[in-house]
Amino acid sequence: MKAFVVLDEGYINQAVVSLSSFFKYNRIELIIYAEKGTDLERVLAVVPEELVEVRYVSFPQHDLFASVGGNRLMVHRSAVPAIAQRIIALEEVSAETDCVLNFDLDTLFLGSVVPLLEEITAEHKSGIFGVSERENRDKWMKQMKLKEIVNTPLYFNTGLMCYKADCKGLYQKFIKTIEEKGNFMYCPEQDFVNLHFRKKHRLSGEFNAIWFNPGYKEMAPLMVHYLSMEKPWNRFIYLDFRAYAYWQKYLSACERVEGYLDREFLERVRSNVRRVK
Repeated sequence: MKAFVVLDEGYINQAVVSLSSFFKYNRIELIIYAEKGTDLERVLAVVPEELVEVRYVSFPQHDLFASVGGNRLMVHRSAVPAIAQRIIALEEVSAETDCVLNFDLDTLFLGSVVPLLEEITAEHKSGIFGVSERENRDKWMKQMKLKEIVNTPLYFNTGLMCYKADCKGLYQKFIKTIEEKGNFMYCPEQDFVNLHFRKKHRLSGEFNAIWFNPGYKEMAPLMVHYLSMEKPWNRFIYLDFRAYAYWQKYLSACERVEGYLDREFLERVRSNVRRVK
């Protein structure tokens, strides 16, 4: 198993927190796909040198990226090239190992995930492995009156995923899917993954605990995913008091690597945690 992440210069602070927490509990080779010109000095200072490889790349560009998802795109449009790069990286790393782990960087690891993932994936010859958010997905699509093109019992959130599948030609298939269904791909990478890979194996919620989901309040998460626009480092409109414990964990993780974070970033996290409390 190998892991990979994709980042650009706008996500250095988040990468410092996420990757330092990942390697606190896990020992696995990680490939960082970074946009050319990105200064990774602070990130590389908090990860084990012997386990990390950096690949500097130019993120893909395509005319379709300007229109995919229409005016209901659920990610910032400027992030679409980085999202497409994840597909390219998945295709590349899958040719190097039998199982690929990928995760977002708006995450915080609270336990070891790799040994359990290796045990779970060893039970299956092929497929993709993730935590389903079918219930949330159905609710959001209904509330926003959007057309659903991923009509499968399981809909995986790609905040943490394992892939044990044939990924040859995956990027071209991604582009073709956008050409055919792009108007209704509101989460382009995630929608494509759920559409393309038919053999799905569910992971328990502890592997990708979406912080605002009430169902996760009674578990001991291995990884917390700060999904949505309301993140510990962002401004927000409304937050339930239940969020405090998970935001406090993020602040504690920030303070452990305080010397490698921008002061402004750290102060925003501190301020937001106080507001939630």
